[in-house]
Amino acid sequence: MQSRLKVGRRLGSILAIALLAVGMSCSDAPTAPTTPSNGNQPSQLLGLWGSPRLLYCPSGETQTTSALIGVDGGTLSLGGTSVTLPLGSLLDPTTVELTIPAGQYMEVDLTVNGGQHTTFLQPVVVTIDYSRCNRLSTLLRILSVWNIDPDSKALLENMGGIDNKLLQTITFTTLHFSGFAIAY
Repeated sequence: MQSRLKVGRRLGSILAIALLAVGMSCSDAPTAPTTPSNGNQPSQLLGLWGSPRLLYCPSGETQTTSALIGVDGGTLSLGGTSVTLPLGSLLDPTTVELTIPAGQYMEVDLTVNGGQHTTFLQPVVVTIDYSRCNRLSTLLRILSVWNIDPDSKALLENMGGIDNKLLQTITFTTLHFSGFAIAY
């Protein structure tokens, strides 16, 4: 009985060390910090310590789509990424644009009528597909969506989100459009 217990403990220790090694072996490109850093940040495993960082998922291709959405609402999709405007979120028919820009990070840019600033009357549901990212680099991390400055990539506001690790999507709600990116 004691030998089985010892074997179980050893296997548990080996598994814990293996998971820790996999999580720490994933590297990400640096992100502009939201607060000054002294360079002595703890491990980003699970995303529990230190400043949030943008999820590194490079792509050389920009994808974009747009649609005219009426007052009755509608959904705009591009790959696995989607934007759903519910009934009553708009007062007039509006052209909604969804862009997944080429770049280092998993980000989306959402605009209306060619970039006009709009505050919606009802929360809009956005789902970002991050399946182009390395699954091992996302599996052990707590992910969230951030409103970002599209030029500097500075993190402006944590939008939260529900992360579906199986489908590799994260869903959040917003009352405004902007640049958004996944961080951990």
